[in-house]
Amino acid sequence: MIRALYPVISAFKMPIGKAALIALLGIVIVFAVLAVLVGILTIFKLVFNIKLEKKPSRNAPAASDSVATDEEDDAEVIAAITAAIACMWQEETVTAPFRIKSIRKLK
Repeated sequence: MIRALYPVISAFKMPIGKAALIALLGIVIVFAVLAVLVGILTIFKLVFNIKLEKKPSRNAPAASDSVATDEEDDAEVIAAITAAIACMWQEETVTAPFRIKSIRKLK
C-alpha cells in the first residue's frame, strides 16, 4: 500500500518534519479561533443577559387561592382530554381533519 502511494508522496518533495509542523500549526489556529468564539459568546451572554423581574399584578389571586383554582383547572383539563379521546374513539373510522399527537401542559 505504501509503495503504491510513494510516487504521489515523492512528488511533493516536502520533508515529514515540515509537513508535521504545518499540520500542527493548522490545528493550533483552529483551536485559537474556537477559543476566540467562545470568548465572544461569553461576553455576549454577560452583556445581554438582562433578567426582568415580573411584578405581581393587582388582579392576581393570592397564593392560597391559586391552589384551589389549580385543582379545579386540572379537573377541567382532565375532563377535556377524556372527552377528546372519547370523541376520537367513538367511530371506527376517524374523519376529523385533525389528529391528537401529544398532550402537554402550557405554562
